[in-house]
Amino acid sequence: MTDPVFKTVLAAWSFIFGAVVASFVNVVAWRVPRGESVVLPASHCPKCGAFLKWYHNIPVFSWLFLRGRCAFCKKKVSARYFLVELLGGFLFLALFLKYSVAAPVLWAWVSLLMIGSLIDFDHCLLPDFVTVGGAVWGLAVSAAVFCASIFWPSVAEAMPFVPSPAMSFLGLAAGAGILWTVGFVGAKIAKREAMGAGDVLLLGAVGAVSGPVAALFTLVVSALAGSVAGLAWLAFSKAARVRWRMIPYGPYISLGAVLWLFIGEESVAAYLRFMGLEG
Repeated sequence: MTDPVFKTVLAAWSFIFGAVVASFVNVVAWRVPRGESVVLPASHCPKCGAFLKWYHNIPVFSWLFLRGRCAFCKKKVSARYFLVELLGGFLFLALFLKYSVAAPVLWAWVSLLMIGSLIDFDHCLLPDFVTVGGAVWGLAVSAAVFCASIFWPSVAEAMPFVPSPAMSFLGLAAGAGILWTVGFVGAKIAKREAMGAGDVLLLGAVGAVSGPVAALFTLVVSALAGSVAGLAWLAFSKAARVRWRMIPYGPYISLGAVLWLFIGEESVAAYLRFMGLEG
């Protein structure tokens, strides 16, 4: 992809598509935990129930144009809708810039991570279609790339971030196994559940998508980020003190998984050089 104009058009399309997908992510994250269909009824204000016009649903821009309020009842609409759409656009764009035309393979994975993070943050729940679905997606992509590369080696060359089927299975086992062990030991020490099954399966899915090293990297990043954020939340939020036993861990696993896609291998290589273990 050498034509700068063509690349610019695809980059712009990636941002727009990412914002559109993130708008749907918002819908899924709101409706699925409530047992509602993600298709019907059509988009409506959750406060007054008024059905939105198509121009009220333009990702990013509609929220800004309406100044964060419903077009009908004028009540405030959470800024999270806008921020998630903006994040989706930038994530899809960044993945395209790093992985070029192979980025769509990761767009689906990142979309699942966004859905899981929002639901877990709101309900301390990671749905199976995110965790198990992510693991199946990783294994399926790995198998598909492996089979295709037998006849077209350029497929594997275009997607070096996809682990081999063996490494995908190993990553699934390592990610889930390590976190299950941490949860088991923590439960014995604390005399209560220390790690939800959804968290275990999500780290397994990270390993299936990106390999065992990615699972370990994600575990370290999520533990550090979760500890800092959790302590800060406990210190400054009264609500957190009430529900301290149910601080969601899924969003931090998702953070680690996304960071791996951008700086993971470079970070691991830098750490090995620092420790004198490389070469």
